[in-house]
This record gives sequence, structure tokens and C-alpha cells, in this order.
Amino acid sequence: MKRAGLASALAVFLFALPASALRLTIVHTNDIHGWIMARPSKRDHGRLEGGAAALASLYKKQRGPKLLVDAGDWFQGTPEGTVSKGQASVDVFNAMGYDLVEVGNHDFDLKEARLKQLVARLKMPVLGANVYERKTHRRVPYLTPWIIKKIHGVKIGFFGLLTTNMPRLTFPANIAGLEFRGEVAEARDDVAALKRLGATVVILIDHVGFASPGDAPFTSDQVIAREVPGIDMIIGGHSHTFLRRPYRDPVNGTMVVQAGAYLTVAGVATLDIDGKTGKVLHKSDRLVNLDVQRLGQDPRIAALVAKEARKVDAVYDVVIATASQGLTRSQGRESSLGDWMTDCERRWDGADLAIQNAGGIRADLPGGPVRLRDIFDIMPFDNSMVTLEMDGGLVSQLLDHGVDPTKGLVQESGASFDYRRDAPTGRRLSHVLIAGKPLDRHALYKVVTIDFLVKGGDGFTPFSRAEKTESAALLLRDLLASCARRQGLIVPPKEGRMRAQGAGE
Repeated sequence: MKRAGLASALAVFLFALPASALRLTIVHTNDIHGWIMARPSKRDHGRLEGGAAALASLYKKQRGPKLLVDAGDWFQGTPEGTVSKGQASVDVFNAMGYDLVEVGNHDFDLKEARLKQLVARLKMPVLGANVYERKTHRRVPYLTPWIIKKIHGVKIGFFGLLTTNMPRLTFPANIAGLEFRGEVAEARDDVAALKRLGATVVILIDHVGFASPGDAPFTSDQVIAREVPGIDMIIGGHSHTFLRRPYRDPVNGTMVVQAGAYLTVAGVATLDIDGKTGKVLHKSDRLVNLDVQRLGQDPRIAALVAKEARKVDAVYDVVIATASQGLTRSQGRESSLGDWMTDCERRWDGADLAIQNAGGIRADLPGGPVRLRDIFDIMPFDNSMVTLEMDGGLVSQLLDHGVDPTKGLVQESGASFDYRRDAPTGRRLSHVLIAGKPLDRHALYKVVTIDFLVKGGDGFTPFSRAEKTESAALLLRDLLASCARRQGLIVPPKEGRMRAQGAGE
């Protein structure tokens, strides 16, 4: 008993904070994608979750010094975000009093000129240290590389990074004239700069991504935490990772946090800082479900969100069809929603083959009444349709790339094949049929897809070698809406067009 009592007293001593300690709370969000409104909970029937008004209520409940920050991808994903071309998200950020935001890859979706307008209207600094002009090799002037905030005498440095995978994540025209310096090299320089300016605490807010098992190697938050000493915390985004327990680098001690996506949860990080030395004594993070019934909604923010919702409800809350049952998406297998989408695409143009990347399908289709908003949720991006003529050899390369294990499994219509994701490149497919006939490497096939893939998105480079390419002034989501209206009753297509074999299934 005496030994147990001694151990308990020692634990209290070790974790006791000095009287001069500063406790800083940072509420963080990322990948909101326009989801500023509350919606029915997927976990608890009859309850509402998410949205800016619940977040504002949570933030108000935090006591002492506090900051509100976001790690990028602000608006692209809902009618509320996209119809206003990002302005609704800007208005919400300003009304809530965000202290700092980082730019994300989808914040360039309406091209750099529009991003500049949005940044100019935001009342807080927008971070992005590694975004440079290609001609001058200087940082773009509208983004802030780093900033120091002095809180109760402690200098806390913040800097921001955007993933260098930008060329495959957006259209070339959206980032024309820009280059993105490597995350590790940039982070080292930024940390050193902040230290020279007197920062004793350094926090990175980035849109880079947290690596999960099975991901292709990339410069993730874990890599930055390992390779760049001097960062106390990384507030991340981009990978939509719900980090219920923060990751801690075993060597540098950097804590990595991320709060999922679509504003269903928020992160609440706490840093205990020695007021004399300015060093972090203890740090923690937790994810808080934005349960409207439990947290309530800030009335001012709720009114602002409702105003934005009313602008689009008359158009997007219209029922256009009925789904006999829910259609779901998948990153790792053929999906009922992927089959339905690509069937719609192929029949629209009488093509032999339709191709869709799994990562571009952003929501499931619920059973029952189908609203235009549901179609928008599935395909929120302004991707337009493209028809190509490709020989069988290129088609084979397309499908082989589509089952690459480092990315989501391609969704397609018109083809039938067996595949092994663990096989070498060029040897992943067998028994390939197009329109029920064996693939002829010398024949020409009509292929329909979206412009994002034609321009090399997700690594689909074989499209660049097509015999003929014709673009249509038709957005994929408009095509899907037309398909739903025409069908009236949406029934999941019969699956089995792509058959996994062996260890790679």
C-alpha cells in the first residue's frame, strides 16, 4: 500500500503544471467541403450532427486562451459551397472568427483567380508556405507562409503546407504557373525561420495527408514529423482521417492530429506551455462529435447557414427519381453505385467502355426518393464528359492501371475481366472482354470518361495517346441527373463485371 501511495504521489508530481503554465486550446477542422449545415446523423437515428453552428457552440464552450483553425478544402462538395463559388464558406469562416486557415487542393478548383478573390475576402491569414510562382520562384503573394501569435507572452509560430501531389489532383489550368516545393525541405526552412523570430512553439497546419496501410508511398504527415525536428504539432487535412488518438513521432515527439471530413467532428487540441521557457510541457487531442442535440447551435451562425441553404433548396431539394435500395461506393471493389454511374455514362454516348475513378465518387445514393441534391453529393466536382477513340492496347493499359493496388479500384461499364491487384504492372488482367468479345489490341474502341482523367488525373496517362478526343459541354452530375429522371426507378445493376483473383483481391 505504501509503495502504491508513493507511485500515485509521484505521478501527480510529474504531471503537475507550474503556476506560470499557459494552457492553450486549439479547435481544428479540415476538409469541410461545403458542409456548413447540420444533417441527420448516420449513427443515431432522429438526431442531427455536424455543421458550422454546432462547431461555433463547441468553440464558445472552450475556456481560456483558444484558437480556431482549418486545414483546407473549404467549399467544394455541396451546393451551398459550390453554387456561391466558395463565398458561403468565406462568410461562415469570417462570422465564426477563425484565426488561421490553410489552403487545400480543392480550393484551387475554380482556378487561381477565384482563390485570390476568396483569400482577399477572408479576415484571417491563409497559410501556404510552399506555393511558389514558377517564373519568379517566389512565394505567391496572396498566401502567408508563416505567422507568429503571441499569447500570454509566449511566441507560437504557425506555418502551412500544401501537398506536392497537386499536378495529379486538379486540372493543369487551375494551377498554371505554380509550383509546389517539397514538404520536408520547406518545413525545415520554415521551422528555422520561426525559431529565428523567437517562436518557442511551432505548429504546422497542412493539407498533405496522413498515410494509412496500403497507401502508395508519399510525403505524409508521418514523414514530416519524422524528418523535421522542432514541430510540436501537425494539424493535418486532405486524407479525411479520423484520428481518434493522435499520432506521436517516436523520435521528435511531434503530435499529428486530423478531424476526418465534412464537419461531422472537430478536433480539440490542448497544449500546456511553460510560461517562463515557452516550451510545451504536455499536449493532447480529442475528436468531438458535433452532436446538435448535445452541443446546441449558435443562433447567429445557424441563421447565416440557413440563409445560404435557402438559396439552393428550391433547386436541389427536388425529387427526380426513386432508388429501389441504397447504392454504395467502394475504393477497393466493384460497387453498385460505380456500376450505375458508368452504365449511365456509356449509354449516354453509345460507347464501348465507360471509365470512372473511385475517388471521384463522393457519396452513396440512399434508397427511397432521390433528390437532385443526392446526385450533387455523389459528384460535386465540375467534371465534364469526354469521348475518345482508343486502340485495344491503350484500353488494356487503362484497365490495368485501374486495378493498381495503390489507388481506388476503377469503376467501369462495358468491360468484363479477372484481375489480380498483386500482379506486376501490365499483367494484372485476364479474360478481358469488351461488349462480350475478347479485347482486340488493334481494334478501335469508343471510350467515355471525365475530363479530369483525360488530363492525367489519378495517373490515367493512356488517355493522352488516344486516336481522337471530343469534349462535351455536359457535366457528369447533369448526365447522372438526366439518367435518374429517365429511369424513374433506379435499380442496382447486377455486379460481377470485375472479378478479383488471388491474394490481391
